[in-house]
Amino acid sequence: MIIVHAPTEIAGQMRALVSGLRQAGYKANGYNWFQSYLNYIGSVINTDAYELIKLIDPLVNYVDLFHFHNGNTFVANNYDVPLIHERGKKMVMHHWGNDVRTVKGALMMNPYPIPPSYATDETIHENLTFLSKYMKHAIVQDYEIYPYVTDYYEHVHVLPLVCDYQKFPYIYPSPDNLNPVIIHAPTNREFKGSYYIEKAVGELKLTHNFTYFAVENMSHQQAMKSYLNADIIVDQILCGTYGMLSVEAMAMGKVVVAYVREDVKSKFPPDLPIVVANPDTIRDVLLHLLHNPELRHSIGKASRAYVEKYHSVEHVIPKLLEIYSKIQ
Repeated sequence: MIIVHAPTEIAGQMRALVSGLRQAGYKANGYNWFQSYLNYIGSVINTDAYELIKLIDPLVNYVDLFHFHNGNTFVANNYDVPLIHERGKKMVMHHWGNDVRTVKGALMMNPYPIPPSYATDETIHENLTFLSKYMKHAIVQDYEIYPYVTDYYEHVHVLPLVCDYQKFPYIYPSPDNLNPVIIHAPTNREFKGSYYIEKAVGELKLTHNFTYFAVENMSHQQAMKSYLNADIIVDQILCGTYGMLSVEAMAMGKVVVAYVREDVKSKFPPDLPIVVANPDTIRDVLLHLLHNPELRHSIGKASRAYVEKYHSVEHVIPKLLEIYSKIQ
């Protein structure tokens, strides 16, 4: 089976999936039209919409399955989808969050307001209605996103974020460290809840010893070097689930703090080591971690083990191939 991923790279996931498929013996390639300062490297071709249009005809003739990402296909407004469908090619759409997360839905499910997606609720509805007319299968990373798409597609599959953890060096928090390092990496401050995090940090700084800094506007490779020296990494505390930063931080043996809604958490494995915090509890959660260096050490070890067990290439790629096998 020949597989193509396109056209939007989200948190290095397209690269990781393509690489994993190749390792499993499949012909796979990826095309990305979205480049950012994170500058992920790997097995995906960075291109633009103009160049992608030129590839449609040869790829449709050659490829067996198209794995699209973030509600996008090769052409603006997804006008290529009917053509690919008419050719009898298999397709699946991988939704990542802001491409489907409506304001109305977020207000119903999340007690903490998050900034609206880049598309209106009406546009999201129209896009999902159009895509699901031609695609019967969709993929999401967890059950925070699941409710936004389940009314559209016949089949919605949950595929964990994938992490090639063996490429990540790890250092567990020292149980003897009385001056821990806390890092926050706000790619989007409003979405991540950075205001609440830094308010809590500012209050704790008055009475406790620790080092805090925010990692911003760095390439992915530069940021990874910073994370390695951290004890605690605070991810997002509004959305209701954890993202790729949390996975990578866990792979590096760090304590991860994020807001995971109870209804979402109940669907994750019971050994999820993420320390749950929201805007109302972030100060007390950080305070507890600051007071307990041995706890930080044990959570760090559990974090690395969790990624090995649930987010590894060896765990995720067979699940992806199982999804592919169900697409007609």
